[in-house]
Amino acid sequence: MKNLKTLLWISTFLVVTQIVAQGKFYASNRVLNAVNTYEEDGTYIEEFIAQNAGGLSNPQDIIIHPDLFLLVTGTNNAQIKKFDLETGEYLGDWSDPNFALSNPSKMSIGPDDTLYVTQWGTTQEGSKIVRFDLQGNYLGAFTPSAPQGLGHVWDAEGNFYLALFGLNPGSGTVRKYDSDGNFLEIFITSAFLANPAYIWWDENTGDMLVQDWGAGKVLRYDSNGDYIGEFITGLNNPEGYTILENGNTLISERGANQITEYSTDGALVGRWDNGGLLAGPNFIEYLEPILGINEIQTNDVLVTPTMGNYFILNPTLSNDYERIEIYDIFGRRVAIIDPQTQEFWNANTQSEGVYFMKGIRFNGQKESQKIILKK
Repeated sequence: MKNLKTLLWISTFLVVTQIVAQGKFYASNRVLNAVNTYEEDGTYIEEFIAQNAGGLSNPQDIIIHPDLFLLVTGTNNAQIKKFDLETGEYLGDWSDPNFALSNPSKMSIGPDDTLYVTQWGTTQEGSKIVRFDLQGNYLGAFTPSAPQGLGHVWDAEGNFYLALFGLNPGSGTVRKYDSDGNFLEIFITSAFLANPAYIWWDENTGDMLVQDWGAGKVLRYDSNGDYIGEFITGLNNPEGYTILENGNTLISERGANQITEYSTDGALVGRWDNGGLLAGPNFIEYLEPILGINEIQTNDVLVTPTMGNYFILNPTLSNDYERIEIYDIFGRRVAIIDPQTQEFWNANTQSEGVYFMKGIRFNGQKESQKIILKK
């Protein structure tokens, strides 16, 4: 991984001329053991990962590996499965065959370039957060027992936050751990929370948003874990989210068999997915293979400085660019900036590392700048 990062640092200014595989939205067709793909406007593309492909059972999460293939967890699978990024073809089990996962669920790649996986278990061994290197080798447990853990995020200091669904109704919490996996505190109590599923930081406010599966809501908490109020209500078993180019939020509603769009102030826009069969979706992700681009040098500068955690947009961008999209090196879109109204990107809630700022001009041309997030 160190060699990969070294290569990424060689050139700062880039223009995209060819993409190996286009970015798209991936939604779990959980009941049918498949994964669908969609365009930005919700138009159904296809059943990208076929039903039961490679024995996939009860899919839970999906990410792009830096070597440009897909990893998918399934609750009933003991290993993480590998799929072709362009065709969806099953390529085999990826994770260590000598370690059997117990009900694997949500995944992420941490600041240390290690894959973290939650286990939907109730026993001490079957509920630990476990880690793998990017070759699939098992590295051991990260946390002690964390029954029914689901979504997780990091903060600027490298602390790890975990949503615990709760063994009993109304017992869900969000726990905070240090970068070594040591328990620090109950960051969010069950006072207003029933069954947290996904958690994420609001890029605009720094608040933590918590998806409550049982209560059918998204709740807002400040950076200290204090309750602020309801952000989205009226959901039917929400589990999974992503952000559209216009800043709106998509929520996968497992109980309603649909994906729903909400505005930046939490107002209902309407059903987003259009076409295709969708049964029990429990993730919706926008992924773009940002490392699969053919790059040539250009002198365009999107932001300055190119290293730090506070990036100032070039004031001339508003004349030529419709938006700036920011990706981590694993293809996850972490922020969208409107150069007409925003003058900077405060990256304090993101983990350190290499990121891509991709500028989309009004004429459709795409240009990209690599930046290094360092605090």
